[in-house]
Amino acid sequence: MAKSILQQLWDGEIFPSENINSSNPEYNEATKILAEEKESFLRKLSGDTLEHYHKIADIYCQTESIYSYECFAHGFRLAVALMVDSIGGNDSTGNQAGAN
Repeated sequence: MAKSILQQLWDGEIFPSENINSSNPEYNEATKILAEEKESFLRKLSGDTLEHYHKIADIYCQTESIYSYECFAHGFRLAVALMVDSIGGNDSTGNQAGAN
């Protein structure tokens, strides 16, 4: 029997940040070009400049991770709010749905 999503979450089997696979060809092509350009650029650096680049890259990865989480959390909260509203939230007049 397949586990429910809540059971998978409880068991630590869900890792949204590790399970994102883009099927967008533009994104995939841009990622490929970026990796090639980065490698070409890094071959030109040495010493302190290379070390400085790695520090910048680490900070950039940190900020991207934080931003990605914030996007995920916002989308999740929005989805939950939409579900709550559709099940029993207020109608367009501000009245509780189903109340007379």
